[in-house]
Amino acid sequence: MTETEELTREIGLLADRAESNPETGVDIKALAVGLWASFNEFSIEEIEDALRDAWRMRGLAFNDNAGD
Repeated sequence: MTETEELTREIGLLADRAESNPETGVDIKALAVGLWASFNEFSIEEIEDALRDAWRMRGLAFNDNAGD
């Protein structure tokens, strides 16, 4: 499995968990930093983008601190 596939899988698992409580938004930046610890070949911004895409595709709430 490639690193990209592993990251995509991990993001999918996180999104699955978020679906169990869809009213609670998550902090995308915090998730990205946490994932970056294991997937540091990607930039935090790349991971944030992938997380945003996954959350949007599932219609999940999130806190987007991209401008902070």
